[in-house]
Amino acid sequence: MVIDPNNRLNAGGSQSARNKAATGVNPSANSKASSEKSVSPETDSVQLSPEAMALKRLEAQINASPDIDTARVAAIKRAIAEGSFEINVERIAEKMLQNDNFLG
Repeated sequence: MVIDPNNRLNAGGSQSARNKAATGVNPSANSKASSEKSVSPETDSVQLSPEAMALKRLEAQINASPDIDTARVAAIKRAIAEGSFEINVERIAEKMLQNDNFLG
């Protein structure tokens, strides 16, 4: 026996008609019965934790801030032009070590 879930083997759906007659089940009657039942619509709700709300506020602040601190860039440019810009090698080395520890 071959089971054909899409009923491709029987043209015109004659097999499904025979199944309805043999079982006495009318699919349209079942759909009417189920549609007549009174079903109240369910609503989904989400409640965010205080931590999630704080993260959302921080994200909004980050998105509102500019990508480049133009005032700091201008101050560094001015210090370089004046010759007063000092490079702090200890601070650079410290930051490099922090990044290295963080990454690996």
